[in-house]
Amino acid sequence: MLVFSVELAVFDEDALALAARIRAREDGLCDEAWASMRSGMPDDLVMLLDPGLVEGAGFEILQSTCEVCEASETCEVNEANGHVLDQR
Repeated sequence: MLVFSVELAVFDEDALALAARIRAREDGLCDEAWASMRSGMPDDLVMLLDPGLVEGAGFEILQSTCEVCEASETCEVNEANGHVLDQR
């Protein structure tokens, strides 16, 4: 399993949500589909982290890493949203 960790600063949550909606539209999702998929700010961030920062998105990536981890040893998947929780 690959684990992507990011340290970031969110300075405008409204701009972040708007940028995520715009990115979702670019990826072919209508506003209703995106609204039903997201559950908060972390989902907005996930939408924007790849392929990268969108100008005016309301956050700045301070540092990021990507590593391989054994799911049974160090990570747990949150079944409610499918996100990986790092247990280290």
